[in-house]
Amino acid sequence: MGAKSSHFVKVPKDLNDIKQKFMFGLTKRQCVCFGIGIALGFPVFFLTRGVLGLTGGIIAMGCIAAPAIVCGIYKKNGLFFDAIFKNMIRYFKKKHKRIYRSTDVLSCIELQLESTRLKRILKKANGGK
Repeated sequence: MGAKSSHFVKVPKDLNDIKQKFMFGLTKRQCVCFGIGIALGFPVFFLTRGVLGLTGGIIAMGCIAAPAIVCGIYKKNGLFFDAIFKNMIRYFKKKHKRIYRSTDVLSCIELQLESTRLKRILKKANGGK
């Protein structure tokens, strides 16, 4: 009584999202961004350690290195953080046309009365169903 055992391997339909791993399980972009973060963070740590103390130096290093590291890791809707940030800046710099809109209460009441009147007429025309 051989039970059928079939093994399936799920293959994603969109192969563009699959990136080849470069080093330590990271892609080339992630390695470059981590390298930039480390190159910016370590000097800040060593320069601020004496003034701010160990904890202050670590926090300063994290604040300086975080944007570079986030650019390599964060991805949403196929765009990395730097592209999203550029789009946000471009959007907020653009002049927007602002339109003032208000709702007229009297016209809303008139529309509601007209709608209920039409519903009554349709109900009578359909035989009161």
